[in-house]
Amino acid sequence: MIGNDLPSKSDVVQLYKSNGITDMRIYLPDVEAMNALRGTGIGLIVGVANDILIDLAANPASAASWVDANVKPFVPAVNIKYIAVGNEISGEPTQNILPVMQNINAALAAASITGVKASTAVKLDVVTNTFPPSAGVFAAPYMTAVAKLLASTGAPLLANIYPYFAYIGNKKDISLNYATFQAGTTVPDPNTGLVYTNLFDAMVDSVYAALDKAGAAGVSIVVSESGWPSAGGDSATIDIARTYVQNLIKHAKKGTPKRPGVIETYVFAMFNENQKPGEATEQNFGAFYPNKTAVYPINFQYSGEFSTDGKLAGTTMARRQGVASMLTIALIIGAFASAPTTVQSIGVCYGVLGNNLPSRSEVVQLYKSKGINGMRIYYPDKEALNALRNSGIGLILDVGDQLSYLAASSSNAAAWVRDNVKPYYPAVNIKYIAVGNEVEGGATNSILPAIRNVNSALASSGLGAIKASTAVKFDVISNSYPPSAGVFRDAYMKDIARYLASTGAPLLANVYPYFAYRGNPRDISLNYATFRPGTTVRDPNNGLTYTNLFDAMVDAVYAALEKASAGNVKVVVSESGWPSAGGFGASVDNARAYNQGLIDHVGRATPKRPGALEAYIFAMFNENQKNGDPTERNFGLFYPNKSPVYPIRF
Repeated sequence: MIGNDLPSKSDVVQLYKSNGITDMRIYLPDVEAMNALRGTGIGLIVGVANDILIDLAANPASAASWVDANVKPFVPAVNIKYIAVGNEISGEPTQNILPVMQNINAALAAASITGVKASTAVKLDVVTNTFPPSAGVFAAPYMTAVAKLLASTGAPLLANIYPYFAYIGNKKDISLNYATFQAGTTVPDPNTGLVYTNLFDAMVDSVYAALDKAGAAGVSIVVSESGWPSAGGDSATIDIARTYVQNLIKHAKKGTPKRPGVIETYVFAMFNENQKPGEATEQNFGAFYPNKTAVYPINFQYSGEFSTDGKLAGTTMARRQGVASMLTIALIIGAFASAPTTVQSIGVCYGVLGNNLPSRSEVVQLYKSKGINGMRIYYPDKEALNALRNSGIGLILDVGDQLSYLAASSSNAAAWVRDNVKPYYPAVNIKYIAVGNEVEGGATNSILPAIRNVNSALASSGLGAIKASTAVKFDVISNSYPPSAGVFRDAYMKDIARYLASTGAPLLANVYPYFAYRGNPRDISLNYATFRPGTTVRDPNNGLTYTNLFDAMVDAVYAALEKASAGNVKVVVSESGWPSAGGFGASVDNARAYNQGLIDHVGRATPKRPGALEAYIFAMFNENQKNGDPTERNFGLFYPNKSPVYPIRF
């Protein structure tokens, strides 16, 4: 941090937590800051200093040493998401970026560290021809090579985006309203017909256009810096800074005309820093003064709706310092308006086993109207996939009954990806491929070869950002009490877990406290099963305390992953819910208590893995043609006529 009057690192982390700020960027691997982040769940971008890139590029051993010193001692206690290999590199040193990223990736793999993505943080002048946005193209060949590597690893491009600098450099053509998300300006792109109402979107989409032209259309953008100064220069006032930052928070959940949906964004910066060099504005980008009081009122979770995200890219901007302030606010969007969750924490499963359900397009509209940002479908339903185009809704796509077909040969998997993924992505935001759902018996032998074949097909199609996994029942775990005793029941699950660790994919787990409660109401209280207060259970092996069954079940899965040498694999809860009728404990009151409790809870995740947990509620609708127990037809949040089964806050 470039200031002599700033709070301690532990005070800073506490300030993030007290304001609901869920992610942070630091520009060097600061040991004090990283220790303060342990167990907080705060997502982190860690920077590699510009001045050591030449060594890390030339020597894989140096990259391995950097990972051993700056990553390995902290994960998973510190939620490191991305490694920024350099910040705003220019000139001849740009040739070091790609080899350093390759060496860091190799070092992470050798250290069995998965889920941490290596990228680089770029200035906006890496793109030329930024108007109209569709004309954007990378200015130098090295960026095309970087983009292709990111496409192969599933990592995002980190972009520092500043409409402020574009505005002060060209006030004649750019209005203040357009630069700060205020109404009054409409700019059509003549090549695409897309209409822009703010500069932020236009900049982002010019970078996406450049990625498209580089053969890396599947690469997402994370805005690693964006902000507006409150003093020290042209148009730098508290009022304008507050307008920009608050509108960024409000707007970014919508995405851009080219890529609707949420975008992960880091606001620059946490504090005004009195020792930053350069223009006076450089000392005045902070949201807080060093005494931890706010520079201006700001709502980090905008009207209780979502925290934010946004992507930016494209126009030429004024030169920034290579190493900026140490701490940056990250405002990551949640899925439900009222839930204190982070990005896309809650989705809803969309089953279609009914003869009275709405059309696919009506269903997608219902998701959007309720602010539901994630969906799971159980086979490649082309009508649903087409309805999802440009909605921004994140998708788990199941392979349906094709498991044995996909396991049989790589050519089968390639054909499946060609027919069911490539025609839709990235217009449809496919996040995960579920290769099998609750597979049992001899068919479990097909899971791993099918996942391998699908992964190979995705990679060869330039779709490496989509992760292949499988969705498992909770009974893959034995010894689930206490949670720390959890272990995989069968050897095949250990092989799957290790493979997921090598690819950075999560394990998809269907977690149902309802069935555990129904099977053992003598030992499991209803309150404990439905997130209601009154029960505390301590794990004697690690001292962790549980106040709900959901957390205990998820942590049993994490314990099993650790015992399978796959401790860095995250869990995505691919189904969870409670029936409102049809059987023991199935009532509207219990269903509402459970599902509302789940929505409100996932932003905190579990005692073993604090932070946000991605979860999908089962299901969107009551489905009158589902087989089995009557409860199976009553898990829906909505009736087929789209009216809610019970009030719930999305």
